[in-house]
Amino acid sequence: MKKLYVTMLALCCTVSLAGCSGSAKPADTPAVSETKPNDAIPELSKDPVTVKIMASGGMFSDDEVQKYIVEPVKKKYPQITIERINASASKLPELISAGEIPDIVANYPGPMGSNLAEYKLIYNMEPLMKKYRFDTSRFAPEALETLKIAGGQDYLAGLPAYTNSFALFYNKDVFDKFGIPYPKEGMYWDEVAELAKQLTRTDNGVAYRGIFPDGIGRIQQQLSIPFADFNTNKSLLANDSWKEAFTIWGSLFKIPGLTEGDFAVPNAGKNQTAFASGTLAMIASHSNLLNTLKTSPINWDMVTYPQHRKAPGIGQRLDSPILSISEQSKVKDAAFLVLDTILSDEVQKEMMRGGRLTVLKDEKLRAEFGKGLKEFEGKNLAAMTKLKFAVMTPFKYLPDGEVDKVLSKAFNAYIIDQTDMNTALRTADEEMNKLIQDKLRK
Repeated sequence: MKKLYVTMLALCCTVSLAGCSGSAKPADTPAVSETKPNDAIPELSKDPVTVKIMASGGMFSDDEVQKYIVEPVKKKYPQITIERINASASKLPELISAGEIPDIVANYPGPMGSNLAEYKLIYNMEPLMKKYRFDTSRFAPEALETLKIAGGQDYLAGLPAYTNSFALFYNKDVFDKFGIPYPKEGMYWDEVAELAKQLTRTDNGVAYRGIFPDGIGRIQQQLSIPFADFNTNKSLLANDSWKEAFTIWGSLFKIPGLTEGDFAVPNAGKNQTAFASGTLAMIASHSNLLNTLKTSPINWDMVTYPQHRKAPGIGQRLDSPILSISEQSKVKDAAFLVLDTILSDEVQKEMMRGGRLTVLKDEKLRAEFGKGLKEFEGKNLAAMTKLKFAVMTPFKYLPDGEVDKVLSKAFNAYIIDQTDMNTALRTADEEMNKLIQDKLRK
């Protein structure tokens, strides 16, 4: 979410729990575990225990913490008390200095590995998964791969609560006004660019813009384009894959009239406002936009997120709050059972009904997406569930925020014609190599 430059309140969803079932498997079911099949799953001590979870308000609103975590955990494990630490108000370094390290820390995939490593929080959760027979085969395989890459380890150092889902939102009224056919399911970026050209125009003094696809990082994530070779510790930003990425994204941004005034460079917040007010015809965005559209008067709908012809069927990578048990936690078993509860079919089903996309591959669960959002009845919310996840590109020792600055600076200079593509990428390549060397010296 750092790449979106805005903080959006999460959707409020209703969560229920049937305590008879969870993601821990019954004792007589084969499991991905070293535990013998007939051994009973260990029971948590009945002694009261407090589990502290640090997550931002953008990841979980206070209502969501209650409905997704506190209530279902209390029903299944009455001895566990959840204490929420809002990362929007408290800072991790300050808590560490005060000796108040949370038991569970939430990170988005990009900063996860570097944050856990910097604060020495990395913990291998796989022994607890075996102990409690947590079945990782329930996850989409691309999600599992991304989780290991995000943690920077060859084991799982965190589990995803949900993921923000992506689609191409469009304003029917703008399409109708100019007599342009609506977008279709399964479109490619080059087809979307052609639509956007027809829709970028001025009418009766009102400037209409065809598309906002978000920053250059989105095409990088969709195609899993590496930005560095970590065997040689050299930048890869000057290669053909990046030229192709700049070309396809440039075809969207360099449409005459699209990047003028307040929209000279990519800004998600301004473009979400423009879409909700009716002057932007299409926006490739995520499920948090639904919160804004609840009160928007426009006549909108959505289709599947645009694809690249080299990666058909692939949408965006995980955009998930990944919950990691800290190495320093004194209540790791209780903390793991909290995560197990969040990832139970019952809680995941209610998250899906409220518009939070599960990373579980169960098609029955996925079919529940958005069914609890009565204000969006008739909208094609199922479009958000149809594409596979892209696999994350390794960041290794590089903070994703600094990588994003290098990429965004180069792409923004290119789309407003401050420089040509080759010069922009060559400059970015030099800056990336400097960033790599700076990090290696530390």
